Amino acid sequence: MPPSKLNPSEKANIPGAQSQNGIANSASLFSEMAVLELLQPPAQGLDDHLIEFSEALKTVAKALRQAAEGKASAQVEAAEWREKYELERARNLQLEELFLKN
Repeated sequence: MPPSKLNPSEKANIPGAQSQNGIANSASLFSEMAVLELLQPPAQGLDDHLIEFSEALKTVAKALRQAAEGKASAQVEAAEWREKYELERARNLQLEELFLKN
Protein backbone atom coordinates (compact mmCIF):
# COMPACT_ATOMS: atom_id res chain seq x y z
CA MET A 1 0.00 0.00 0.00
CA PRO A 2 1.46 3.39 -0.94
CA PRO A 3 2.31 5.72 1.92
CA SER A 4 -0.35 8.23 0.81
CA LYS A 5 -3.08 5.63 1.49
CA LEU A 6 -1.93 4.97 5.06
CA ASN A 7 -3.56 6.74 7.99
CA PRO A 8 -1.29 8.83 10.26
CA SER A 9 -0.85 6.06 12.85
CA GLU A 10 0.33 3.63 10.14
CA LYS A 11 2.73 6.24 8.73
CA ALA A 12 4.28 6.62 12.16
CA ASN A 13 5.26 2.94 12.06
CA ILE A 14 7.28 3.34 8.84
CA PRO A 15 10.99 3.89 9.64
CA GLY A 16 12.16 7.28 8.44
CA ALA A 17 8.66 8.47 7.59
CA GLN A 18 8.93 11.33 10.05
CA SER A 19 11.78 13.75 10.31
CA GLN A 20 12.39 17.01 12.03
CA ASN A 21 12.89 19.09 8.89
CA GLY A 22 10.44 17.23 6.59
CA ILE A 23 13.07 15.80 4.21
CA ALA A 24 11.59 12.30 4.34
CA ASN A 25 8.09 13.63 3.67
CA SER A 26 9.23 15.65 0.66
CA ALA A 27 11.17 12.64 -0.68
CA SER A 28 8.04 10.53 -0.27
CA LEU A 29 5.98 13.15 -2.09
CA PHE A 30 8.58 13.30 -4.87
CA SER A 31 8.55 9.51 -5.30
CA GLU A 32 4.74 9.48 -5.36
CA MET A 33 4.77 12.14 -8.07
CA ALA A 34 7.33 10.13 -10.06
CA VAL A 35 5.12 7.04 -9.83
CA LEU A 36 2.10 9.02 -10.95
CA GLU A 37 4.04 10.34 -13.95
CA LEU A 38 4.99 6.78 -14.89
CA LEU A 39 1.36 5.73 -14.69
CA GLN A 40 0.20 8.50 -17.03
CA PRO A 41 -0.55 7.34 -20.57
CA PRO A 42 2.36 8.26 -22.87
CA ALA A 43 2.05 11.18 -25.25
CA GLN A 44 1.07 10.40 -28.84
CA GLY A 45 4.50 11.43 -30.11
CA LEU A 46 6.12 8.91 -27.78
CA ASP A 47 3.79 6.19 -29.09
CA ASP A 48 4.85 7.01 -32.64
CA HIS A 49 8.52 6.75 -31.70
CA LEU A 50 7.93 3.45 -29.91
CA ILE A 51 6.10 2.05 -32.93
CA GLU A 52 8.90 3.21 -35.22
CA PHE A 53 11.51 1.72 -32.87
CA SER A 54 9.58 -1.55 -32.71
CA GLU A 55 9.48 -1.74 -36.51
CA ALA A 56 13.21 -1.02 -36.67
CA LEU A 57 13.88 -3.83 -34.17
CA LYS A 58 11.77 -6.21 -36.27
CA THR A 59 13.79 -5.25 -39.35
CA VAL A 60 17.06 -5.84 -37.50
CA ALA A 61 15.78 -9.18 -36.18
CA LYS A 62 14.82 -10.22 -39.71
CA ALA A 63 18.26 -9.24 -41.04
CA LEU A 64 20.00 -11.14 -38.23
CA ARG A 65 17.83 -14.19 -38.85
CA GLN A 66 18.66 -14.10 -42.57
CA ALA A 67 22.37 -13.71 -41.78
CA ALA A 68 22.24 -16.67 -39.40
CA GLU A 69 20.44 -18.78 -42.01
CA GLY A 70 23.00 -17.73 -44.62
CA LYS A 71 25.85 -18.65 -42.31
CA ALA A 72 24.34 -22.06 -41.55
CA SER A 73 23.82 -22.70 -45.25
CA ALA A 74 27.41 -21.67 -46.03
CA GLN A 75 28.72 -23.97 -43.30
CA VAL A 76 26.76 -26.92 -44.72
CA GLU A 77 28.06 -26.17 -48.22
CA ALA A 78 31.64 -25.83 -46.90
CA ALA A 79 31.36 -29.20 -45.17
CA GLU A 80 30.17 -30.79 -48.42
CA TRP A 81 33.06 -29.27 -50.39
CA ARG A 82 35.52 -30.32 -47.68
CA GLU A 83 34.26 -33.91 -47.90
CA LYS A 84 34.54 -33.86 -51.72
CA TYR A 85 38.06 -32.45 -51.45
CA GLU A 86 39.15 -35.10 -48.95
CA LEU A 87 37.68 -37.91 -51.08
CA GLU A 88 39.38 -36.57 -54.20
CA ARG A 89 42.66 -36.19 -52.36
CA ALA A 90 42.49 -39.76 -51.02
CA ARG A 91 41.70 -41.01 -54.53
CA ASN A 92 44.64 -39.08 -55.99
CA LEU A 93 46.99 -40.45 -53.32
CA GLN A 94 45.87 -44.00 -54.12
CA LEU A 95 46.37 -43.40 -57.84
CA GLU A 96 49.79 -41.89 -57.20
CA GLU A 97 50.86 -44.89 -55.09
CA LEU A 98 49.56 -47.24 -57.79
CA PHE A 99 51.41 -45.32 -60.49
CA LEU A 100 54.69 -45.28 -58.51
CA LYS A 101 54.51 -49.05 -57.91
CA ASN A 102 54.28 -49.77 -61.66
